[in-house]
Amino acid sequence: VSSMLEDIAELNQHIGLTGDRHLVPFSPIHIRMMEIGPFELEYLNRLGSYAQILEAYAQMGHAYTGVVSGKPVCCFGCIRLWPGVSEMWMLPSTGLRSVAMTFHRAAMRWLTVVMDEMELVRIQATVHTANRRALKWIESLNLECEGTLRAFGPEGADYKMYSRLSDGRTFQLTENATPAART
Repeated sequence: VSSMLEDIAELNQHIGLTGDRHLVPFSPIHIRMMEIGPFELEYLNRLGSYAQILEAYAQMGHAYTGVVSGKPVCCFGCIRLWPGVSEMWMLPSTGLRSVAMTFHRAAMRWLTVVMDEMELVRIQATVHTANRRALKWIESLNLECEGTLRAFGPEGADYKMYSRLSDGRTFQLTENATPAART
């Protein structure tokens, strides 16, 4: 059985990206071709060897670059942490804003493919607490905030942990402040 995550043409068709708006396999060179926003730029500068880190992510999981008219507008993917659990990552360019809805719809469909093909119980992502645009976007993908990871980022900033569960459950704190699943 072939995997849509490995067949870029089939994946593009399934998630509704055609013509000059499509995905290609991720390459670290794409990052150098993008205009990076301030949150992401600070993050990357603190990492130092970010190209090698993202290349390692690509080797560990699935990684793509969103392209519009031959220009990269975002790099993203997911890595398996252990069976049933993956973490997704994304590096947007400032140019993504002009085609945000197209790639948002594609991201919603991509998440479904990832959850199904990787047989995930959980997919998660972390977002800088001051990056309001990214916080709004991750919530629009139906990921739910689980809490704050204090001094988590390479720049020492707080991040929010978001997750989506395959069975539609979300998490809430009960009266005694322990996580409890709800449906």
